[in-house]
Amino acid sequence: METTEFLPDENGSTKRPDLISGLGVLTFVNTGLFLLLYGLMLLAMLGARQMPEDEFIALFTGSASQYVSGDELAQVEAIVRIFHANGVLLMLIYLARTVGRLVGAIGMWRGRRSGFSIYAVAQLVGLFAPHFILPWSMLGVFGPLLAVAMTAAYGSQLKRMR
Repeated sequence: METTEFLPDENGSTKRPDLISGLGVLTFVNTGLFLLLYGLMLLAMLGARQMPEDEFIALFTGSASQYVSGDELAQVEAIVRIFHANGVLLMLIYLARTVGRLVGAIGMWRGRRSGFSIYAVAQLVGLFAPHFILPWSMLGVFGPLLAVAMTAAYGSQLKRMR
């Protein structure tokens, strides 16, 4: 039997709140998939470092040229250069963020307020740290909004955590 440390609700129940149960399941599935994805990508980036840069770029631009041209192809080439030079570090950043989110989610699943802090820091740092490598134009809107929404939803349950 797992131990939880939730504070009692208005009815005196110390059962895990339904919102934390739902968010937890989503987070566990998400982090499990992304741990696998980033782990595989880390291995791929380690392999890519062994290839000459021109050969690595040709691998991607050759395929991409069937779908994009001109300025878009130049953007693809610029991103591929970044991945060749810094792909390992980028995947390590993404892996660290995902592990932090998982550790935080496990803490919240057990009713620990510290889990929220770990999760929130992982989300915040994980949003911005990749952009020490990637151009800020790649930040996007959906990812940060989803991260803020998930963090806010978890934060709404802080009153029940110890």
